[in-house]
Amino acid sequence: MATHVLWQADVADFDVWLKVFREDQTLRKAAGIKDLHVWRDPDRANHAVAMFEITDLGKAETFLESEAMALYHERGGVAHVEIKLLKPA
Repeated sequence: MATHVLWQADVADFDVWLKVFREDQTLRKAAGIKDLHVWRDPDRANHAVAMFEITDLGKAETFLESEAMALYHERGGVAHVEIKLLKPA
């Protein structure tokens, strides 16, 4: 069974964040992270939510804690990040 990540964050501007998010898809894929869904919170216009499938947990964990991820967050105006690692029951 696959491991999934639920990622949520406040962003300065959702449209700017989404552009950066799409540009960085190759980095996530190389880190064993497969994009599944992206949502915009209807009650908070600048709150982004994304669901990922993890195909390589070790690579994904390294990427999530990396300087590349920090730079991605900076470029996308990301703040108050919450990451939940969801493992099958």
